[in-house]
Formats: sequence, structure tokens, C-alpha cells
Amino acid sequence: MKTDNNQVKTWILPKPVKETEKDNCSLNYILQKVLIRRGFDLNNELDEYITPKELPNPEVHFSELKKATDRIIDACTRNDQIAICGDYDADGMTSTVLLVELLTLHGAHVTPYIPSRQEEGYGLNVDMISDINSKQIKLIITVDNGISAFDAIKKAKEFGIDLIITDHHRIPDQKLDIHSLIHPENTPNNSPYKYLAGVGIAYLLGKNICNKLNSDINNTTANVLFSIGTVADMAPLKGANRKWLKDFMPKISSTNNKAVKSIIKKLSINENDITTEDIGYKIAPLINSVGRISDPEIIIDLLTNKSKESIDRIANKCIEINKERKRLTALIEEEALEIAKTQYFNGTKFLVLAKREWHPGIIGIVAARIVDKFNLPTAILSLANDGKYRGSIRSNSLLKVNLALEECNDLLIAHGGHSDAAGFSIKEENIVKLMARLNNIAKNEFKNIDLNKAIKPEAYIRLADINYDFYRQLSLMGPFGIMNPAPIFWTRKCKITKISKLNGGHIIMILNDGTSSINAIKWNETTKLKKDDLIDIAFYIEVNKWKKNNNLQLNIIDIKSHNKVIELKIHKRIYKCQLIENSAVLITNTNGECISSDFSMNSTNINTSQLAFVKKILAFAEIALGKAS
Repeated sequence: MKTDNNQVKTWILPKPVKETEKDNCSLNYILQKVLIRRGFDLNNELDEYITPKELPNPEVHFSELKKATDRIIDACTRNDQIAICGDYDADGMTSTVLLVELLTLHGAHVTPYIPSRQEEGYGLNVDMISDINSKQIKLIITVDNGISAFDAIKKAKEFGIDLIITDHHRIPDQKLDIHSLIHPENTPNNSPYKYLAGVGIAYLLGKNICNKLNSDINNTTANVLFSIGTVADMAPLKGANRKWLKDFMPKISSTNNKAVKSIIKKLSINENDITTEDIGYKIAPLINSVGRISDPEIIIDLLTNKSKESIDRIANKCIEINKERKRLTALIEEEALEIAKTQYFNGTKFLVLAKREWHPGIIGIVAARIVDKFNLPTAILSLANDGKYRGSIRSNSLLKVNLALEECNDLLIAHGGHSDAAGFSIKEENIVKLMARLNNIAKNEFKNIDLNKAIKPEAYIRLADINYDFYRQLSLMGPFGIMNPAPIFWTRKCKITKISKLNGGHIIMILNDGTSSINAIKWNETTKLKKDDLIDIAFYIEVNKWKKNNNLQLNIIDIKSHNKVIELKIHKRIYKCQLIENSAVLITNTNGECISSDFSMNSTNINTSQLAFVKKILAFAEIALGKAS
């Protein structure tokens, strides 16, 4: 199905679900279809999905966890000094605070170390090791970094410092001479711990320490820090991540962390119903903004402070930093967009945009926004304080950017990251070569791929079927995020009964599909719509919590002008479909041959071998026309 919006070109509608595949359970039949289409066996997997089971002993899954735990407990018992070396993003900072708080509670003297993005760059470094050694600290725990810090690892060994690395970035081929490594890559296949972010590893380590000491981790703020860091790092919401988030999210509002309470209040978040969206779009950007353009120690101070007066002062400072981050982002995005347009229209398949003056802390955000506009992997580079160019890459999910960087290893000073997001440093003279190589890699990867932006609605729903009971059941499928996205629904022939514009190019509407009316919002809408227009919509179902109203609304992703005839592409052939008398489905192929769902309008005879295919097309047409979910 084609769309009028110039961003989303195609709706890829789901396959029909046979009635025999549904389960006789209490879950709404539309949501059952969503799960079936996601590959769930409702008979055997639904209970575990809705209520995840208890997790296995982590020491069985992490071979060096016991060794690390024993070393840390020994340090706590002797009131030793411990250094926690984190990262300047939300995952790294929440990981750091989690262990600082927990280990301090158990007797250690803990010093946090977070490198400056502008001055030091990512991760554990030699200067940091030297400073730690000068303070006679003999135990270092890294969180969310360290796996590739070879020079720093060597220096720690020379100083006789025990180094425990907890990280989730790709393990290099080089052997690490350290005390112990706790990394999800080293867990067994199908381990529920496979998807942990940095803060997840820190939480698992902290929980294991507490269990050994007969202490309750719930007496710390580890739960809320885990939730913020996991969602902020866009970790897959599977296994332990899903289990812990499902347990912890409802408890965030009751946290005793005064800083988190202050942030929630200042960001006008409904404290009684905090969602992953609140973290991902409000809390995480605020925390990340400090690490991006200011001193990450501000966040450490904020999250560990006990004085309400100090917390409010620091929180206000963070909000001002975030405002400045937004201003810088808008300026850089505007400039980057012009360069991207030129490359895009020249046929470039991997956008590489560079300007000396761009702030290195902002380029990752802008890269993500450029990807969203052009659906192409994008690298944005700027000059760092050390005279090297830093690059941040975001993928369109069709190319693994960490592997692409490995193919460019000879051009880079350093690189690292994940399949969807990565970073690197490079000399200025190699940027042009990098552009050419990444473009060739992308062209080869995308040879037989349609790069038009598409969405995949998962079920058709009438507006009358959207109510609070449906939303309650939908919420049972949460929390939503990577690898467990919120379902996209769609509805046809919605009449706009009321429409208003908001500041920023957004619109709010009241829609009626003939069965019921509902409020809807469309962010950044460029299509000219007016009252009484008929539209087809793809959307998320959510609760509008503005001013604590808590009203159901549709968050519209895409809009098409309604047409009673739609085009379906099946097996590279186009079929026109429409509803006729008695709600029968009429299908016309490119030769003008027609058939209806009651087989009463055949222009050709249907033999037995063709009947199955005809039924298949009719089943798809019923979904596209809204006759089936």
C-alpha cells in the first residue's frame, strides 16, 4: 500500500492469521493476532511473555562473575578504595552511580571516574590509570567500557592494579590480561542475560554482591538506575532486561532517589505512570545532554547528592544545559541537512557529513535525525579538541555499521560500537577515502534492497474497539522498546471532524471511522489536511497524560488520503481491491480480470489449482480493506 507522505512510502501489511492459530485465552483477539504475527506460540509462550519467570543463577552464565564478586567483597570488607570508571552517556553514568552507591553502602571508599567527551574521548585511558595509581587505589571496575582500552589495561597491569571489566561492547580478538571480565557475549546461547546494557551488567554484579552479603539491593536506588540506563541505551527488551524492567518500572515513582524525583517533577512527567517513553524521550536526553556538551561529573553529583537544595540547583543547571543542547542540535541539523541533500541526490548510499565547527557531543543526535529523513546510514564528523576528527554513525537497520567500520580499519585511528550505532576517530586527510569506502560498502549491501521508507502495521482495529480495557491488555505486552516495539495499528476511512494546529508544525484532530470517535495527534505533519477529509491512518495507541487528563489518543505515524480502491502488491504483481455490495471484496488484476469474495463475478473460470491462490489474495485484501484484523 502506497502513502501520500513523502517520508513513508509503503505500508507493509501483515499476513492473515487463521482462526485455528488463536488461543482461547483472555487476551484480546486483536492482540493475539499481533503476537502470532511476531512468532509467538500462544499456547506455550504467552504466560512467560506476560509474566517473565525468575532468572537463573548469573554465576552459571558468567564464568568470572564469582571471581569478580569475591574480589569486590574483599575490598568492601577491608574498607579499601575502589575506582569505578564509567562512560559519559546515560548508560555509563547510571552504571557508575549504581556501583558507587552500592559499594559505599557495603564499606568501600569509592571514587567515580568519567572521562570528558571533549578532552579525553570515550573510555578508560592511560592518564586515568595513572591518576588512580597516584591515589594508591588497587581495584578498578569499569562499567559500559574498557573492553578495547588496551593501553590502559597494560598500564594497570604494570601498576599492579586489579582490573574488573564489565562491558557490553564487542569483545576484540586480542587477549585481555585483567583480573576478570563480565560480558554478555561470554554467556551461553539463549541466555536471558545476552542483551544487557552496561547498567544491566552493573546491576547484575551489584545484585550478586548483595546476595553474597545477605543484603537487599532494593535498599539502594539500583532498580531505577537500571531502568533509566537500559532504556536510554536502547538495549533490546528481552530476557533479563524485560524481566527487570517489568518489575521495576511501576516502582520508579516511589524511589527514594531525590534527584530522580526532582527530574520527574521538573520534566512534568506523570509520576504515577512512568513509561519507557518518558525515560527515552525526556529523562535520558536530559542526562545525556550533560555528557554531550558539559561535565558528566554534574550528573554523578546530582544522582548521589542527598541535599534537596543542592539537587534542585543541579537539576536546574541540567535543564539549562539541555536547552543549549537543543539549540546546538537545531543549528547543526540545519547545516547537515543541506550537505545530506546534495549527497542523497548524487546517489550516495552512505551519507558522510563533516564540518570542523560542529560540536562533537551533538553529532550522534543529528546523525539519527538524518537517517530518519533519508533512510540511509549516516556518519557525522567534527573536529575534537585533540586535533582529530570524531565521527558518530547511525544505521538504517539495513547495514551493520560496526562491521562497516571494521572494513575501514586502516583509515581509522580507533572505532567501536554496535550494529546500529558506532563511533570512530580519524585524521582529516582520510575522511574523503572513508566516504568513498563506506559508500561502496553500502552500495554492495543495498543492491537488491528497496530503500524506500516503510512501516509495518500489525493489525487493523476499529475505533470502537479502542477502550481502556484494550489499552490495559496492550500494556501487559510492555514495556515497549527495541525488539519489543509498541504495536502499530491502522484504520481506514476516518473522517476528520475537528482539526487544530499546534506550535512546531504538529496537529491534533478528532477522528470518526463510523464506529466511534477518538482524539489523535500527528507530530511534524506537512500534509495539508482539513475538516471532513477522509483519511487512512497508521498509529500507536497511547494515553495523553497532559495536565493529568489521562485520555486515550492515537499517536499517528502516517496518513494516506482515503480511496475506496487500494493497490496490493503480492508476489511482485499489483491487484486493485475494493468493497462492493454486501461488503464483498472485488479484486482486479492488471489484465482487468475480476473476482469477488463470493466468486459471483468471475471473468475467467477458476480451476482447483488456482483456487488456493485466489483465497490467499482475498485473505490479504480483507486485511487491507479492514474486513479482518
